[in-house]
Amino acid sequence: MTEREPVPELGHGSVPAAPADRARLDRALDRLAVTFRGMTARADEAQCECHWGNPEELALLKLPDTELDLDLLHRTWSAPDWSDHGAVLRRVLPQFARVLTGGLGAYAYDIDKVGISFHRAAWQQWPAPQSAAVREFLHAWWAHALLTRTPRSPCTNSSRCAPRPPPTSAPGRRSGTTCATRSPTDTSPT
Repeated sequence: MTEREPVPELGHGSVPAAPADRARLDRALDRLAVTFRGMTARADEAQCECHWGNPEELALLKLPDTELDLDLLHRTWSAPDWSDHGAVLRRVLPQFARVLTGGLGAYAYDIDKVGISFHRAAWQQWPAPQSAAVREFLHAWWAHALLTRTPRSPCTNSSRCAPRPPPTSAPGRRSGTTCATRSPTDTSPT
């Protein structure tokens, strides 16, 4: 009789990620890249210079398949006030998903906003090939994170990444106010 391998204890981090889980995640990332290739923000999309960025940065969102620097990528997916958040998220999704699976780097503190960004974009309402690609990515990322000894993203706490209803207006601003009413350093309510 041969001795059996000891069975590892159950629980997060007790079993290294199986190569199949990483392969599934890689396939999902590739599918996002193919599905969302050529996407851009709407031509009339606008964003406030004093709170988001300059016109040159906004113009990059209207160019397909252009890599964004990590700061611009973060400001883009986390901004709450795009007129068409879905189009903006579709534009950055392949790059954002790669960064997300790598742990968000210096922006890991904003992991709580990931679910909110997906919720604002209403990805479940996108055309079937797009929503299916997003769904498979989210499932593959979740499975990989749960089976990885030290996940790069702290998304194994479901309450941190669960989509929540978006706020009715941008934080610190009332609906209908313009950016001209606030300075970039003003933190008082408008």
